[in-house]
Amino acid sequence: MTVKARTFLTAVLVATAPSTVLAGGDNGFGYAAPQPIGILSTYDLVRDAFASTTALYLALNGDLAREGLAVRLAVTTDSYSYDYRWLPGDVDGDAWAVDGMLGYRWVRGDVTSAIFVGAEHQDHDLSPKDPFNPVRGSETGFKVLVEFTKLPTPHSPLYTDLTASYSTAFDTYHVDGRLGWAFGQFVVGPEVWFMGDEADDAQRVGGFLMTDLPPLLFKNFSSQLTLSVGYQFSDNDNGPSTFGAQGIYGAARFNTKIAWDWR
Repeated sequence: MTVKARTFLTAVLVATAPSTVLAGGDNGFGYAAPQPIGILSTYDLVRDAFASTTALYLALNGDLAREGLAVRLAVTTDSYSYDYRWLPGDVDGDAWAVDGMLGYRWVRGDVTSAIFVGAEHQDHDLSPKDPFNPVRGSETGFKVLVEFTKLPTPHSPLYTDLTASYSTAFDTYHVDGRLGWAFGQFVVGPEVWFMGDEADDAQRVGGFLMTDLPPLLFKNFSSQLTLSVGYQFSDNDNGPSTFGAQGIYGAARFNTKIAWDWR
């Protein structure tokens, strides 16, 4: 990770963390029953790379719509390829990562923020082996993640969303932010991403559309779908990178809350 990337990520974490004390209240899905479980699934496609992440949120107070402690467990898979620098052909990479974190969530009406700390394990398998790629094999490290979301309301159609994380495993960071405006059942606006590790740094500029999905199987399940498209820039295009090459990207994100009155 470059000095510029370190400086940027530090600034995001420092600027976002204090906002958690400003960010309890109605849940964003209109359920009166407690919501102890949340599932965030993301699918990401760009040239030479496809990644997916599923994160489980569990409220220790029994309701994600109320302020309190929460556990976050996540699994990520990543398939990517890049040009082999010394021989013709490509290097194919298969990676997976798991992390477990404990955090605290603040809820103030339409504003939710959180900070989580814990550990992450990453594994990268390269074929053929590339001894010059610093992101190879396995590493376990400390991880911190900050989240901030403001949902639109009838009185304020503005939507903002910011997530920033850093892991000492391969010096990995990820920041994505969205600023949108609600038009009826849809929220649209621009987005930016910043990602990096010991091998590469990548940036994205694009747009997103978000909407609520109706319950498909169970009444107590409700989801928001976010579709994104834009352009990715890579500091090491076609070189060693877990984030894919420069070009158009697309992403889909499902944010599901499960209402369950266990009392």
